[in-house]
Amino acid sequence: MKFQLNLVKSILAVVGVAAVSAVSAAPASAFGFGNIDGSDNQYGDAFFKDFSFDVTDGGSNNVIFNIANNTSVASMFIGSVYFDTGSNSNLLSNFGLNVDNIGKTVDFKDTGAANMSQSNNLTPAWSTDFSATKTGGQDGIHKGEVLGLSFTGNYANVVSALNTGTLRLGLHVQGIGAKGEYSDAFVSSTTNTEATPEPLTMLAAGAAVGFGTMFKKQREQAKKAE
Repeated sequence: MKFQLNLVKSILAVVGVAAVSAVSAAPASAFGFGNIDGSDNQYGDAFFKDFSFDVTDGGSNNVIFNIANNTSVASMFIGSVYFDTGSNSNLLSNFGLNVDNIGKTVDFKDTGAANMSQSNNLTPAWSTDFSATKTGGQDGIHKGEVLGLSFTGNYANVVSALNTGTLRLGLHVQGIGAKGEYSDAFVSSTTNTEATPEPLTMLAAGAAVGFGTMFKKQREQAKKAE
């Protein structure tokens, strides 16, 4: 009887976690960056894999971009971020900055349609629709930090545009070299994408596995007690 009661309690706990996960989890996709071909600036060519971003469905026709610096080199930081929406001018609107940034000094300002370094080497031709640049000397995205940017936009359409390359992100990375004297630019890749599980989704999965193991132990103990 005690085993059955514990079983019911455990099932309710799993259902509760799963319900919270179903309500709170949001679709997300992860992307990487690549070098800009044809550029004579080779300083950062070995580091493009150290930078990434993910796109999350914020609900109510809202999408959130989280741009991360994953490098182990303390001097390198992202100083500017650029967006080119191609021919789809209605894809993104209402640019929002500094959305749940990770990092004490991460702070960016809207710089409109600012030109991106080396963008003249991109095909199709690059045209900046939105950009953001660090506000001060130490306010870029440094090692282990993340910048959050939001837009009004349809999540599925945004991910599709990223996968086809009709929506592109660019980065200007500074602090490259032994003395941090160089900079380079990177552009988003269409080939390095993956589904990203949300934290609560992983929590629900972990809880299910944990409770499954507990059920088995309780069953074995109940049989021994009979």
